[in-house]
Amino acid sequence: MKRIMVVIVTLLIVLLSLGTTVSAEEDLKVVASTSWVGAIAEAAGARNVTVLAPIELRHPPEYDFRPVDIQRAVQADLILWGGYEGFIRNLVTAAKIPDDKVIRVVTNNAPPVLAESAASLAAILGTTEQFREWEKELQALAEEIQTAAAAQNVSEKKVIVQAHQQRFAEWVGYNVVGVFGPAELTPVRLAEILKMEPEAIIDNWHSAQGEPIKGTGRTYHSLINFPGPAQTVSILDVIRYNAKQLGLLD
Repeated sequence: MKRIMVVIVTLLIVLLSLGTTVSAEEDLKVVASTSWVGAIAEAAGARNVTVLAPIELRHPPEYDFRPVDIQRAVQADLILWGGYEGFIRNLVTAAKIPDDKVIRVVTNNAPPVLAESAASLAAILGTTEQFREWEKELQALAEEIQTAAAAQNVSEKKVIVQAHQQRFAEWVGYNVVGVFGPAELTPVRLAEILKMEPEAIIDNWHSAQGEPIKGTGRTYHSLINFPGPAQTVSILDVIRYNAKQLGLLD
């Protein structure tokens, strides 16, 4: 009887230790620079994500960190950023965060790039299984968008695109004849773009540089990257919203 009890207790200890390990992976405290990085982290399987830059900001990378963010960074297991947010660089220095705690995430909403970015992060978080479930949703949405794009023959439509939306526009299938930004759109560059005779302009809402071209009689589309605008929460919301802006989804 004593031997049986020892075996039972041993099994319980093992099971409890396994449960603790799984919980630790799922409950990693992740601090994300912006809603874009945070949404990719959630796509990768992270469940305990704190976003620093307020979603109300039109251009979140311009956020300036507050004292409370230092505490959040110190207490976090991982800090994620896109590599272009100056406030994260300053925050890491101020809080003396070790390099191995800071991970750069590729931020791009073209589904193949997005899937690769989330998969790489999932491998670090130990959440690949959760990522695979999310990836199925991404693939279904991507197929729906590309089917609609093919039906509308977007490959025959000449467009000019703001640099931060280029990969997405190319993935959709548009004939991208010109790219503007992120540098300032000068009168000379504007004239060069108009000579390409684009049918439409695909701009980036967070740093709208194509607005001077709106009055030229061409269709103007304003897409987003960071969740927040138009009640978007997840990265799939963002992709779906952008597809609707392009007239590819209802």
